[in-house]
Amino acid sequence: MTPAPRDTTAASANPAASIASTGSTHWVVRMNHRNRAGSWLMAFSILALYFQEQGYGLWHWGFMSLQFLVYPHLVYLRARRAPDPLAAEIWNLRLDSFCFGIWTAVLGAPLWICFTLIICGCINLAAFAAGRGVLQALGAAMVGALLTLVLGGAASAFKPETSLPVSLLCMAALAVYLILFAQDAQQRTVTLHNTRQKLRQSESALQERLEAIQALQAQLREQANRDPLTGLYNRRYLDDTLQRELDRCARAGLPLSLLLIDLDHFKQINDRHGHAAGDAVLCQVSALLLQHMRSSDICCRWGGEEFLLVLPGVGPDAAAERAELCRRVLAEQGNTETLPCAVTLSIGVATCAAEAGTAPAALIDAADRALYRAKAEGRDRVCVAAAQALQ
Repeated sequence: MTPAPRDTTAASANPAASIASTGSTHWVVRMNHRNRAGSWLMAFSILALYFQEQGYGLWHWGFMSLQFLVYPHLVYLRARRAPDPLAAEIWNLRLDSFCFGIWTAVLGAPLWICFTLIICGCINLAAFAAGRGVLQALGAAMVGALLTLVLGGAASAFKPETSLPVSLLCMAALAVYLILFAQDAQQRTVTLHNTRQKLRQSESALQERLEAIQALQAQLREQANRDPLTGLYNRRYLDDTLQRELDRCARAGLPLSLLLIDLDHFKQINDRHGHAAGDAVLCQVSALLLQHMRSSDICCRWGGEEFLLVLPGVGPDAAAERAELCRRVLAEQGNTETLPCAVTLSIGVATCAAEAGTAPAALIDAADRALYRAKAEGRDRVCVAAAQALQ
């Protein structure tokens, strides 16, 4: 009788992964040695009482002593020195059942003794191989019994009866075994539950940390693409986006326009009113541009006092109207609490037709030349690049 080892399901599923040893001895081998030595001592006590009642001779006592007092240590040494200790220990359990079958035939099958030995062997192997383990234990016991009967002389007549003291001792041994087995199963269940709880808590904490990291990464990506003063997209974002917008408009058969916007005499604003006032002007202009944007438009801070507005699906006439609206609204604002001085805009407009296939650099260059012309003509105006400027 050997109480089932802990975590035997994992051991059965993956013996190599379940090794948790001290030195070179597998933990299952060490535990089974301890359990086998103790439980087989109980079996020795049962048989000793039975032998005394039946008057068996010295050779029965000698074989019983070897089987139940010496054998547990011999099979321990065998498993300990085996290349695969766990596999060797499982074979030891089969050998246990084989020996129980021999004793069943030798003793004439006293029911309580045989039932105690064989059922414990079945439970031990079931812990490793479920129903298959039960069949292995029964098969090993049957082979041991049949082999003993075939060999003949050692077998006794069929004697199923046992005395009340022997029966009670068998019952007590079975009760202790099953209670210890159930207690061990309960401890394993609690341990498994606690482990799963800790794993769920760890997974939850890791998930929260992952979500925080992902949110931080998204925030960092957004910050990397935004101008810190105005909150508009920066030049880096435009470099990554403009070609994609041109391709999308080309697939849809739509034009795309750019508005390159420059604040007139911005250096004088900084010189006269200070850089704080200049920053306020930049923020005010940014708010104005955002106010007149569609959800599909892209507004970027292009340089120090330059802005670039991408208008997908907008032709040259509509783009010029949008530019003129922004210029007029800002010019009409004049001095306000948030705008310390009158500000005007010069705007260059360039449009890429759907079939043109213009490169981003060429489109920006055309808008820049239109802006230069607007400034050269006196500022505070909108100039539209000719279609030939993109060719």
